[in-house]
Amino acid sequence: MANWHIGEILIQKRLIDWEQLNEALSEQKLTRESVGEILVRKQRIPRFLLYKALAERHAMPFADLSRTHIDEAAIHRVPQSIAQKYGIIPIEIRGRTLVIGIGDPTAVIPRDEIASLAKMDSIHTVLCTPEAVRIATATHYGKTTLEAES
Repeated sequence: MANWHIGEILIQKRLIDWEQLNEALSEQKLTRESVGEILVRKQRIPRFLLYKALAERHAMPFADLSRTHIDEAAIHRVPQSIAQKYGIIPIEIRGRTLVIGIGDPTAVIPRDEIASLAKMDSIHTVLCTPEAVRIATATHYGKTTLEAES
């Protein structure tokens, strides 16, 4: 499904129908928003299902941070400034790999630099909703993350 458009994936999963996709595509021409964001805004699909489909589209795992234990040892490996700068949340350590959550599947994350900083061999990314990443960052690094966005 890596070559499929998000609308095709959502239809294949029976989350939307062709009429809803065509409506979103027409609106996209006017607003320049992504089709997925239009569908969420119009309440055709919940945001977390959009992000599950985006994870599939980009061949990466999806993590629901509201149901995922975030290991404090992982948090301590990455400074708050780096987590905020790249919009990531360290989730867990698997052997010599640091698992991080990201809110944008197209984001360019300096994996080698973060791995080196965290004293790990590699970084494994999972997709989360951007809101979940912001909330987890605020929860695990302190309230300054959300206050800075206000």
